[in-house]
Amino acid sequence: MDFLKNFIIYLENLNHTDLIIAFGYILAFFLVWFLTIFVLKRKFSQLPQIKAITYSTQAVIFTALGIVSYKHIQDPVLKSLYRDTAISITAILLANAVFSFCSKRNFLKYLTYFGLLLALIVEIAIIFTSHQQILQILLPLRKLLILISLYPIIDSLIELISAQRLKKLLKIFNLAIFSIIGFLWEINKINFDITAFIGLAIIIAATLIYSWFVSHGSVLLKKFLKRYFLSDEDLEVFIESLNKLSFLILLYVYWIIGIFYLNLNDLISYLKNIVLLDTNLVRISIYNLLVSFFIFFFFYYLLGVLKKGIKIFFPPEHREDKGGSLEAVIYNLGMLLNVTASLSAIGLSWKAILPLAGALGIGLGFGLQTILNNYVSGFILMFSRNIKVGDFIELSGSAGKYINNNDDYIFGRVEDISILTTRIKTLDGIDILVPNSTFVGNQIINYSLRSPYVRVRFPFGVAYSSDPDKVKEILLKLAYDCPWAKNYYKPPSVWFTELGDSALIFELRIWIDIRELWRNPYATISYSLTDWVYTNGFKRLKEAGIEIPFPQNDIWFRNNLKVVIENEQGRKIAEL
Repeated sequence: MDFLKNFIIYLENLNHTDLIIAFGYILAFFLVWFLTIFVLKRKFSQLPQIKAITYSTQAVIFTALGIVSYKHIQDPVLKSLYRDTAISITAILLANAVFSFCSKRNFLKYLTYFGLLLALIVEIAIIFTSHQQILQILLPLRKLLILISLYPIIDSLIELISAQRLKKLLKIFNLAIFSIIGFLWEINKINFDITAFIGLAIIIAATLIYSWFVSHGSVLLKKFLKRYFLSDEDLEVFIESLNKLSFLILLYVYWIIGIFYLNLNDLISYLKNIVLLDTNLVRISIYNLLVSFFIFFFFYYLLGVLKKGIKIFFPPEHREDKGGSLEAVIYNLGMLLNVTASLSAIGLSWKAILPLAGALGIGLGFGLQTILNNYVSGFILMFSRNIKVGDFIELSGSAGKYINNNDDYIFGRVEDISILTTRIKTLDGIDILVPNSTFVGNQIINYSLRSPYVRVRFPFGVAYSSDPDKVKEILLKLAYDCPWAKNYYKPPSVWFTELGDSALIFELRIWIDIRELWRNPYATISYSLTDWVYTNGFKRLKEAGIEIPFPQNDIWFRNNLKVVIENEQGRKIAEL
């Protein structure tokens, strides 16, 4: 081991100032480290946030201390060793910050510690060895040790993510990327230098911020936004889109760090050269495809945040109609721009798409005609405002055969107007997607176009012996007692409408706010308002002695009838 002998001789010949700076820095690190471990275990063993902040602060301090003291070292070889030692110490402190949140995986931190320590020892051996054969072994060994020491840090960062499915996907992705980059580094296709560790520090900091936001920040934001009376559905979409958008931002940070700090430009050039389609009009590579997918999903989730967040700026009474309409406009226009930007990133422009569409023939033309019709119809609906989000509409069709709803019409609330379809939620909780062109080319009944107040009719049949004035009095009193009736808007009325076959038909007419029926937990006319009116109406008419008849028929015979009465044995006992 001649490198050890050469190293000792080298240290003996160093000036005292360089030795004091180098060993003083190392000694200060170990003193602070062991003191921190002792204090944290006794005082803050159950507070990972305090541990992470402490180690992160120490990483910043030792980084600054290393940069300042590095300038005062004169020997060039020691400067190189001192620089790598400072980087390793910073990496250890940042790793401790990450490991603070992963107490169940503490065994991995020893892999990081020993990997970085052995990598420094191997670097000393590389500098002071004189054997070329040993050198050829030590160079790839140092790279391998660095990779081994970094992998637990990245793996622990992934553990901080709460979503289990995303965590599993990232673990597979991380292992694949780590293996590919490690292999390319080993065969000298890509090169890492000191800036790689700066990039690693930024990656760790960005991942910690993302993990905090997903696990704690989004919860605090959700509580804050509840003050603005956003609906639970809007709030869930907003938070989910924001979480996914923040993850894409984190990936973009990784990408930028890879370019500027990890020297991945050669890898990017390699991906650009893998061409999937190359014609006179378009050239699609793996790199363009990845960028196009990123742009599409980034703007897709950004639109999810914007279309729900914009409702905060509307007062609660206009949040459903005006806010919902603006939401639909933002989403549809945004998706148009998103698709255009994504196609441009992949290398497709309108000059390339139109000849391609023409080449595909008339069949594609008819298919696109239907899509375009629904897309344009969506904008007509949004700008004409004949149908808005929050409106209650009725259209022909059926929904709910499986749940024994045999109505030949569809009634429900407009929940969303998207690019091609309008989503309607029925009173039975069924979501129906109706093509936008349906609302432009057919008659649609809108119960809340100008006003949410509608008049509901309830027929009552009473016996012919009943007093009509008494019936009207009872039914009017019933209307004024009804909790759904909006008598301040228009007073109720009772009409004597028909002389039926077996009953006098009266019709009670009351005005209601149709939005209240939807907000009610039993929000159906059949099972809330109708049930209340008929139940209480039957009781009050019965208490007043007014009979509610059932159908009766009198049978008249043209000829005289002969009736014979017999006993059980069949003997005649009487004749009428």
